[in-house]
Amino acid sequence: MKFTTQLMAALAGLGLVSQAMATDPVVYLTGSTAFRSTVFKALSDQSGTTNGIFMPGSLTFGTWGNASASSGNYMVFHGELTNAGAANGQLVYVDCAWSGSEAGIASACGATLTNTLRDGVLTNLNGSPETWVDYPTATLAAAPAGNVQSGSPGKNGAPANGAQLEASSHIADLAQADTSQAISFTPVIPGSTPAAKLTQLVPFGTEAVVTFTVSRNVNPTPSQDWLDCSNITLPQLNIMLANGLAPASFISGNTNDQEICYLVGRNFGSGTRMNMLADSSYGAHKAVIQNSIGNGVDPRDPAQSVTTLLLQNEGNNGYESGGNVAKAMSNTGGSSTTGSCQQADPINPGTNWFAMCYVGPSDALNTGNNGGQTPPLFLNTNNWVTVDGEFSSNASIERGQWWLWGNEYLYGKNGISGIQNSVGNALFNAVISQVISQNFGVAPGGHDPGIPYSLMNVSKASDSAFPSF
Repeated sequence: MKFTTQLMAALAGLGLVSQAMATDPVVYLTGSTAFRSTVFKALSDQSGTTNGIFMPGSLTFGTWGNASASSGNYMVFHGELTNAGAANGQLVYVDCAWSGSEAGIASACGATLTNTLRDGVLTNLNGSPETWVDYPTATLAAAPAGNVQSGSPGKNGAPANGAQLEASSHIADLAQADTSQAISFTPVIPGSTPAAKLTQLVPFGTEAVVTFTVSRNVNPTPSQDWLDCSNITLPQLNIMLANGLAPASFISGNTNDQEICYLVGRNFGSGTRMNMLADSSYGAHKAVIQNSIGNGVDPRDPAQSVTTLLLQNEGNNGYESGGNVAKAMSNTGGSSTTGSCQQADPINPGTNWFAMCYVGPSDALNTGNNGGQTPPLFLNTNNWVTVDGEFSSNASIERGQWWLWGNEYLYGKNGISGIQNSVGNALFNAVISQVISQNFGVAPGGHDPGIPYSLMNVSKASDSAFPSF
């Protein structure tokens, strides 16, 4: 271990690492929340193998925004590079802000996407470009535990939970994306020209298949309507996307089911949303109607009452991250005995209600939203639903029976070079190695966030294609 690494480890115990190493270069990484847990494994790996990018014993890191480190909205890693070619031994920061694949592509392009809130107010979509953790002042701790904070970083000049954001936003160096730039809202870099060859980002390649599931919201005491809606067809799903809701009887076929099922989903900075809309043939850029559970998706919303679930129509808007969708879908209003199935519908009065969403399996499982792999949060059936009779699992994806999945891309900013390019190459290879070494996709009934291409019996001809042999 180099002297600088030994010094860093000593300073970590004193909480001084970030200040002491502020002159080390930084690489800004953003993008997919569905694939975030897999990238986290690569960045936090300390095995010294090709599974990671940092030397054993050299790594300190911090995460913010979720009690589960791999679901944090913000992450900062600092350590000595390995598997990075000529950059081996270089101390570097990797500063991560996970705002979604579409927002990530836009951030690497220097583009700003606009978002419409439920009351029609236009606002810039978070993450395009991104505002990052001010890494020199962030409190980091040694791996493997790191400094994991469920709270968010404070604003610049007002740190909270050991971190503050930078004073201004700027483009990303690297972006993880669940779909290609070609189908994105930012297919070319704004203001670029083909003649100057500044039209697109630099593709490192595709790392693995990225997976998704469809789930009902967690209910400690589910109603019969909730239980009856254990399967949804593709045409019914497209009706839900267009209308934001459907009567339970429309989904189940049982005319006795009188509750309304509401759709919960992501904003258009999301690759999860892009996959759902493209894969389902609904239309990748087509507007949807969605809802929120809890304190909504608008930063102006007040905090939710502990005992009451707040259901709101968000229009074409949605949650910024898969982790927030998963938390909303696991929200029971603070009760371990009742949930939405026992609460009056605030939008269409007359009965109770429940919800359905599309989300990455890791985010769902991290919040107790069970899909058959771990014991359920409450003693009821699985929250996840089948689509056209098929359940989301490793085997159903590999065999082509489950269509809701994408190819995970790693992109670099245009003209990427030097340490940023070295980290990009090292990360690309580490993620591929991680997916294989973690045995992702091997357990047929498992719900892994990524699947190596070597296990796939099918492929997709495009971002919007169904699986084919």
